[in-house]
Amino acid sequence: MANDLTKAEFKEKFHMSESTYHRRMKLFKESPFSSGYKAVTSKDVWIDVDLYHQFKDWLAANSMRVRKETA
Repeated sequence: MANDLTKAEFKEKFHMSESTYHRRMKLFKESPFSSGYKAVTSKDVWIDVDLYHQFKDWLAANSMRVRKETA
């Protein structure tokens, strides 16, 4: 738990507004790194910072990827 932050600590560390936090967490929870989001209760959320950094790297590497349309 040394690398885990509460929601409030996470938002402060990464300078995120509430809406940005929700957008990022939606993507984070749908990614291969979703185990980094730990919702003990709806008001007690912990985020693994190491996995979040890996998620950001993964997101950056895949952001330019273009999906091929299926005919």
